[in-house]
Amino acid sequence: MDNIEEAINFIDKHEKERTRNLLFKYIKKWPWFLIFCTVGFITGYLFTKNSPELFLVKSRILIINEDNSINNFLPFENSIINLPNSNIENQIGILRSYTLYRKALDNLNWDYSWYKKQKLYNADLYNNQPFILSQPPNAINAQDVPIEIQIISDLKYRVNIKGETVLNNIIQKIDISEEVEFGQPFTNHLFNFSLEKRNAEPNQTYILVFNNLNNLTNEYLANTQINVEEENSDIITVSLEGEVKQKDADFINELNDVFIQFGMQNKYNSSEKSIEFIDSQLLRIKRSLDNAEETFSTYRRNNQVMNLGQEAQIVYSRLEEIEQEQYLTDLQIDYYKDLLQYIDDSKKMSEMLNPSIIGITDASLTSLLTRLTELHSRREVLSYSVEEKNPTYIVLQKEIKIARDGLEETIRNQLKTTQSQKESLEERYDKIQGRLRSLPETERNLIGIQREFDLNNDLYNYMLERKAEASITKASIAPQVQIIDAALTESAVRVGPNLVTNLAVGIAAGAIVPILFITLLGFFNNKIETREEVENGTNIPVLEGIIKHRYKSNLPVIQYPRSGIAESFRGLKTNLNTTLDIEGTKIISINSLIPGEGKSFISSNLSAILAKNKQKVLLIGADLHRPTLHRFFNQQEKPGLSSYLNDEKCFNEIIYPTDIPNLMFIQAGKVTDNPSDLFSKDKFELLIKNAREDYDYIIIDNAPLLLIPDAILTNHFSEISLFILRINYSHKKQINQIAKIVKFNMIKRSSIVVNSTTNRSYEYGYGHKYWKKGYGEYKFKMSIA
Repeated sequence: MDNIEEAINFIDKHEKERTRNLLFKYIKKWPWFLIFCTVGFITGYLFTKNSPELFLVKSRILIINEDNSINNFLPFENSIINLPNSNIENQIGILRSYTLYRKALDNLNWDYSWYKKQKLYNADLYNNQPFILSQPPNAINAQDVPIEIQIISDLKYRVNIKGETVLNNIIQKIDISEEVEFGQPFTNHLFNFSLEKRNAEPNQTYILVFNNLNNLTNEYLANTQINVEEENSDIITVSLEGEVKQKDADFINELNDVFIQFGMQNKYNSSEKSIEFIDSQLLRIKRSLDNAEETFSTYRRNNQVMNLGQEAQIVYSRLEEIEQEQYLTDLQIDYYKDLLQYIDDSKKMSEMLNPSIIGITDASLTSLLTRLTELHSRREVLSYSVEEKNPTYIVLQKEIKIARDGLEETIRNQLKTTQSQKESLEERYDKIQGRLRSLPETERNLIGIQREFDLNNDLYNYMLERKAEASITKASIAPQVQIIDAALTESAVRVGPNLVTNLAVGIAAGAIVPILFITLLGFFNNKIETREEVENGTNIPVLEGIIKHRYKSNLPVIQYPRSGIAESFRGLKTNLNTTLDIEGTKIISINSLIPGEGKSFISSNLSAILAKNKQKVLLIGADLHRPTLHRFFNQQEKPGLSSYLNDEKCFNEIIYPTDIPNLMFIQAGKVTDNPSDLFSKDKFELLIKNAREDYDYIIIDNAPLLLIPDAILTNHFSEISLFILRINYSHKKQINQIAKIVKFNMIKRSSIVVNSTTNRSYEYGYGHKYWKKGYGEYKFKMSIA
């Protein structure tokens, strides 16, 4: 259990360190954030000031329930129009249809638009045209191509056109610049129009666009918002957001008008079909009635017969009754057969008469016919916006099939019943005909003539009544939609541009840019960025880091003894004393894998800080290939280690004092042709042996390990080998390379020192102020890696 808790604590600590390092990586680049956020702030402000105002225009529409329509108050059992109760979703679907939008735009005559060119946008000049445009009849102008118009003088203007259009299914590029006189046609294979000045200003650029109404319709379809005002409400809102509130209000109001006319037109069409059917029947019956009346009058005059006898009157009445029923029965049978024939044709079904016109009062049939017609309408509306694979469309198709099958079954049952009624009527008719044949010939003929007259007369009156009912219903048709609030410019709400939002977006975008840049740099960066990266990447101990400084001094520990850099070297000294808890001379080997990691800087300053602690220190410059250590002490090149190893000088002759008490220095000496071979001799071991007698510390500054193998030998004489890695300079792969070098060469004790680390006092918010308050001597003694 303890091991698990330790592992959890280790992981938690590791994650916290990673998070802290990640945040600090961004905090270090705070000037970038300041610059980009300022630029974003200014950009957001300028964008707001140079953007057009945006307004939200809307109208409110009440969808009236059909149950409350005037048809329900007519004094007839069956009204001519039996449309389904309105469904809010259906009405919204109709209102979103492409057909209505295109009709509204056609009514508005928005064939072209004028704009005024601004810095960041083109201002719409709706109802404020700068020029009077004239087009010849049947003129064709390329659509959706911006035409720039600039006034040159009182007589001329310049036309500049750049873009592309489709002509004969071929994309053609347009590049036209031409001067045209006012009133004269601008004509070519793509354009044909003329302009007259109206209120255009000479120093402005105007843009003329001939609109493609198909594209404009799709644009308004995408931008117009139609929503139910509240849940379970019959009120819907139609809203549009744009630059010109009058233009948006005109479109919404025209769309509402088209929507209302669309609903009413369906009712008018149904009434018209009923009246047309009745008129056709009346015309036919009228001709038959006129002929029957003439025949009836002639027969009575010629035969001097005025009235029928009692028996003849009874036979006549029954024949008249049966023949009326037969007439209606034949109409109903034909109606049922037509329904069966057109049941799968949605267009034909919508054109069928209402059953009540021919005396069909079956509520089930009327309901199913109404339901199927409604479903066909919903499918037509839905087909404008979805594909056949859409789940809603598939469900609707299933509902249509169910309604269609139910209607077909009902029709067949009704047809069978009506045909039985017809057969029964024919039997009754035959019996009456038998009684008719027993009457005297004169009465028998008179009955036939009078029956035909009265039958046509009754049918004529019946159809006149139906026509009156249909006319009343047509006159009483009321819109299914009521405009509660029309779209008005006075009620338009300003929705943009929002200064606060644009400023926030600008600042956020300004912050994101450096974040992305720093993140990308980190992703592609193969350099060591933090000390923790080193600690997490190796098992070799990592001693106190040397902080990054800005002093222009080779020995800041001497010139700035109470600075942060001096304290970091004191911290390193403390770490070394703790690590090297041994008696006698302590030999420290300073190594780096590549040049430039600060090996010589650390060697010289560590030697200086040790010497100031009244320790006798010998600093040996062991880089015989490119010696630079003598420059840190402002000394000229003198004979040094190379001269000793080459038997040119003895030990005492190559030791030079420095300006720092207790610090002696052996230079690398002059560069020879074979510096690496010099270390193969036993003289370096003798030099170390002699130095141990007089010094407390021996610091060896070696050549870069990846370039020169000399340091491998010198490291075997040291009590500890320090490997220098520099932040944002050393490669991440060097961490593993150091471990491989230590293991392969069996270096007995090694540690890593990270150069140019972040000053931890800044990480915790203390900064330089605490160095001035006397904490410099002790700060780093509290932290031992």
